[in-house]
Amino acid sequence: MEISPREIGLLVDRFYAEIRTHPRLGPLFEERLAGRWDPHLERMNLFWRSVLLYSGEYSGQPVVKHNALPDLREDDFRLWLELFETTTANLFAPPTAVPIVVIARRIARSLWLARFGTPFNKAPEWLE
Repeated sequence: MEISPREIGLLVDRFYAEIRTHPRLGPLFEERLAGRWDPHLERMNLFWRSVLLYSGEYSGQPVVKHNALPDLREDDFRLWLELFETTTANLFAPPTAVPIVVIARRIARSLWLARFGTPFNKAPEWLE
């Protein structure tokens, strides 16, 4: 996959612009990030550069952060993933977009399982 740090920054900026206007996800994120969006966007840039470029810039605990969200619902991951897939498809041609979405699905599945998964609550089909 060919992607530059600048393109990753564009993806992060566009995606979170969509998040902020989403009727469910916008308020959920705003509750945690009000007045702190710039540091969050920089952190997400570090995260996605680390994931997509293997830069090693990000250090953090995404599972801990997501599990600390009291109002997080199972379906929020589907909403997040739909927005991410749409944003990615709008920005990049399939040879770039498809592998990014595969990675995003893997991350979403991991976070979903850490929060909601049990032996009796398997990941939904949309996370496959």
